[in-house]
Amino acid sequence: MNKKISLASLGIALGLFASLSAVSQAAEDLNTLEQKALRAAVEVVAPSVIQIETVGGLEKVGDQLAGGGPCSALVVSADGYLLSSSYNFVHEPTSILASLPDGKRTSAKIIARDHSRNLVLLKINAEEPLPVPTFVPREELRVGQWTIAVGKSFSPVDANASVGVLSALHRVWGKAIQSDAKISPNNYGGALIDIHGRVIGVITSLSPQATGPQAGADWYDSGIGFAVPLTEMQPRLEKLMLGEDLRQGLLGISLKGNDIMADRPEIGAVRYNSPAQESGILAGDVITAVQGRQVVNHAQMKHQLEPLYAGDEVALTLQRGDDSVEVKATLTAVLVPYAHPFLGILPVRDAEGVVIRDVLPDSPAAAAGLMAGDVIVQVNDKPATTADELRTQISALEPDTTIQLVYRRGEEEQNAKITLATLPTSLPGELSAAWSQEVEPPAQPPQTGEVEVRLAEEPNAAFAWIPDDYHADRRYSLLVLLQEPGDVDRQATIDAWKDVCKQTGAILLSVSPASKERWTPSETGVVRKCIEQLAGKYNIASGRTALVGVRSGGAMAYMVAFENREAIAGVVTLAAPVPRGVQPPDNDPLHRLAIFTLYDDMSPQSAQLKKLDEALAKMKFPVVHRSATKGADKLTDDDRTAITRWLDSLDRI
Repeated sequence: MNKKISLASLGIALGLFASLSAVSQAAEDLNTLEQKALRAAVEVVAPSVIQIETVGGLEKVGDQLAGGGPCSALVVSADGYLLSSSYNFVHEPTSILASLPDGKRTSAKIIARDHSRNLVLLKINAEEPLPVPTFVPREELRVGQWTIAVGKSFSPVDANASVGVLSALHRVWGKAIQSDAKISPNNYGGALIDIHGRVIGVITSLSPQATGPQAGADWYDSGIGFAVPLTEMQPRLEKLMLGEDLRQGLLGISLKGNDIMADRPEIGAVRYNSPAQESGILAGDVITAVQGRQVVNHAQMKHQLEPLYAGDEVALTLQRGDDSVEVKATLTAVLVPYAHPFLGILPVRDAEGVVIRDVLPDSPAAAAGLMAGDVIVQVNDKPATTADELRTQISALEPDTTIQLVYRRGEEEQNAKITLATLPTSLPGELSAAWSQEVEPPAQPPQTGEVEVRLAEEPNAAFAWIPDDYHADRRYSLLVLLQEPGDVDRQATIDAWKDVCKQTGAILLSVSPASKERWTPSETGVVRKCIEQLAGKYNIASGRTALVGVRSGGAMAYMVAFENREAIAGVVTLAAPVPRGVQPPDNDPLHRLAIFTLYDDMSPQSAQLKKLDEALAKMKFPVVHRSATKGADKLTDDDRTAITRWLDSLDRI
């Protein structure tokens, strides 16, 4: 009996072993087949991927070393046109060489650039027709399918490849495909292909937040890589071949609201001499469809508009009151820089109506004889019942525009004809009290003094300091310190700032990088979350929220502000440049951004920083500069007084 059981058990065991062996063999066969398929796909496209070498040019671009190392380009026509990434040529090489599939080398030249998608069209003289790959339309792609990043970084003959999956179809506002294949800058200009060797797109550096040919390059090998779909570029190739650059199409509107997912696309302001103005779009209109596709929020509208180029005509459906209006606009590459008009007053923050707190010196309001205590009631026959309403009315006008102002002094109404100026670029003097009324202590006072600010999902250290006289009925300024990498002395930080913050009605927030060595671009979101967490507990005015940073903290301040215009009103930097690859956005009628720079005017770095100030001023940002002490790497007490006074004045009209 036992013998029979043993034989039966042995049979079962042998059967299980055979089954497991079969499963193992099947898995091995599947892996082998996958590897063969992946290799075959690379072999199909490899002849169409060309190694490019650049010679000469700039040694550095911003703070990054630039070299002439090999990169990649993709054949898009048999007669010698190639597409590559702008990143590969940002150092302006003096010569470009291409290694052909037959091993020969030939010169190449840049014909045109796509500034929206960071691509470059090259032309080489090929004796034989070049192999043009098969392109895959985006509509055939599926999230989760195989993708292979192919380049010729190391050899002009043998392709290098990285395997991943397609992780998103409409990234960077509809311009790109996203893959988690590891993609280094050397592979920019190469091909992202499917399992059949068909080209999905050209690999390039892109970012959903920043712009410029280097934007997104610091994400390499992070699992986030982008490729521009080739089938969508084909209709544009003819224009590029004619030597005409492509640029993103601009409409010239600013939208109300700050939540791109929740807020409807209501026009807050229309830029002067813009396609929007020429097409008849008005402030207050709500965009309900773009090119016939319904849109219900900011994000959907951006996904429809951002992929378009200058010269494209766009059809918009607008809701204007009870009417539906159809308009068409031809997008432009450049908008006239917007300069914020300036009346020259500071409003009392807790008053009913628009009561003047201060009339700023040398302003249009001062020239017209307005005084503290006057109440503005009307502008150009339109009532002004709140400071925000007056600010919006003035923002819709141009500097040098003459307005008819009605104001009340005591019981008497008076009229003034005032010609608007532009926002001042000098520091304000002593200011009057921002609030006119005393407030009763709250029954349940909130936590004041040092307050911990912690994000559960982030390692960054952050804390805030709340004035002991904080009252929820008042809106406070917010000063955000972006600390240098390393340990922060909390008490010393609070002691340095608390008096000037209390005097001007400001809350202090300190945020440190996760690393002891540097800030990273991904931490812009961390700073934004810290601000949002604090704003969820305390009454903070986004129009008086400013970032302050020294050196790398200042560079990070620029990056955070440029990405979060609706939440940040000011940037203060000490000896800090704008980071490489980060482009300042256009000045915005609805979301004002003021710049305050400090640096030693006699330092070797001052020439570069002065050029930055001039470039920002040319874009019509109000730039205030204060000379720092020689070799300064810290803010002084006088600097802090000037900064908080400047912050206190940012709600000027």
